[in-house]
Amino acid sequence: MSTRTRVSLQQFLALPETKPYRELWDGEAVEKAMPNPSHSALVIEFATDLRTYLRANAIATVDTELRHLETDTGWVFLPDVSVTLKSRRPAPAAEIVGPVVVLPDFAIEVLSPDDRPGQLARRIASYMSAGVTLLWVVDPEDEQITVWERDAEPRLVAPGETLSAAPVLPGFSIDVERLFATLHDA
Repeated sequence: MSTRTRVSLQQFLALPETKPYRELWDGEAVEKAMPNPSHSALVIEFATDLRTYLRANAIATVDTELRHLETDTGWVFLPDVSVTLKSRRPAPAAEIVGPVVVLPDFAIEVLSPDDRPGQLARRIASYMSAGVTLLWVVDPEDEQITVWERDAEPRLVAPGETLSAAPVLPGFSIDVERLFATLHDA
């Protein structure tokens, strides 16, 4: 069960880091759902594949749980995986203190057992209204991914299909069956 506390943006940013991590939603500090081993395995798989692609195609940076700030609404959030085009990154990573004020171009959220449908719907709506180009919501239990793109209807992708990150990352794709097979490797 998530704990909620009403705070201003300034109060939230002054809070010490804790686990579970907190995000700021409409003036409420909300604990992010705690991950399980499936969540962790998928985040590592995505980050590894993206890092490999970006070493050969230095067009973006990939981060895990990097704190972002959407200034118009005061939404502070931590995508499981975020990709930001280098042309939009405000400063070298070592110089950034506090939340990054540039939204990711591409975000990946891996569902945790404690994620609530209402919070998930709110998170997806926030990503899309804020202008994130591409969002993948990954369901480890059902082994499917919902793809959200600006100005398009969401679509489901399942094992047996290939998932493309175009237009954000041309040429980057993931074999969904291979991705979910990592959950069954012992």
